[in-house]
Amino acid sequence: MTHHIDKMKEIINNSKNILFFTGAGISVASGIPDFRSKGGLNDLIAREGYSPEYLLSTEYFRDDPQGFMKFVHRRLIMSDKAPNLVHEWISKLESEGRSLGVITQNIDGLHTDAGSIDVDELHGTLNRFYCVDCGAQYSKRYVMEKHLMTCDDCEGRIRPDIVLYGEVLNQDTITRALNKLSRADTLVVLGSSLIVQPAAGLVSHFNGDHFIIVNRDTTAYDQNAEIVLRDDMLKVVSALRNEDENSTSDEAH
Repeated sequence: MTHHIDKMKEIINNSKNILFFTGAGISVASGIPDFRSKGGLNDLIAREGYSPEYLLSTEYFRDDPQGFMKFVHRRLIMSDKAPNLVHEWISKLESEGRSLGVITQNIDGLHTDAGSIDVDELHGTLNRFYCVDCGAQYSKRYVMEKHLMTCDDCEGRIRPDIVLYGEVLNQDTITRALNKLSRADTLVVLGSSLIVQPAAGLVSHFNGDHFIIVNRDTTAYDQNAEIVLRDDMLKVVSALRNEDENSTSDEAH
């Protein structure tokens, strides 16, 4: 792994417009269960006799908005999960002006919690809730603290600002993501199998200089990447950060 880390470090240091594309793997490192992996959220829900696709669908929200919100409170919003060092590293590079930001398939909101500003959340975010009847908006913290089931203002139906089954991705978000991909000189994929469409297909629009994938499993885009690391991303980023600290220490001496 050392050779790849050295090369990745060199690329990161010499890049001016880094773009990150993140998937479930980065959230798993914070203790959030993956949806699709064996033993993940889908399996857990299925063992209880339910269809994950239905419980996260516009149909279920329409048929039983209270049941839908009970599911959201029980399975989706988690108060004890926080950004990990990978989220923090991505945020740091953006704050230093070295990164264009991040495109993410995740709905947990941990990138913004870590301080990232330019985040394109392809599938929406659990950090925002809104009433479909009057438009009132709520933060995740407020919804959790109040165990909110209906709108405070009109007692209407509330929901998280995520893309449910039966809905399409937000076109403005897609446009912003494509714009970033056209400007990036380096694309770093972290914790995504690059399977779920249409989100994963966005990476095919990258025409920059360096394409890096860090993911435990193989992806359909591995053959296109300059560097592929099938290792734990916490270890990878920790190694990169250690090299940063060592370089700073050497310069100080």
